[in-house]
Amino acid sequence: MHCSNCGQKVPKTLSVRTHSCPKCKTVLDRDENAAINILNKALNEVGIILSACGGLDVGQPVRQETSETGVQLSLF
Repeated sequence: MHCSNCGQKVPKTLSVRTHSCPKCKTVLDRDENAAINILNKALNEVGIILSACGGLDVGQPVRQETSETGVQLSLF
């Protein structure tokens, strides 16, 4: 599995439940690390890249829509 922060390959067995990167010192639950990797891969496939600070860096404009149930970001 790769580190979701720096991309370093960090091998582990299934019994190891914590992702701990020796390169960048990121420590996360292994499932959270995997989920971030999957999300980043999916966003990259559609051309949305998460910046290092966690915000969106999009090649297209983003419209924020607010409703009673919350905030939704829409690409247009």
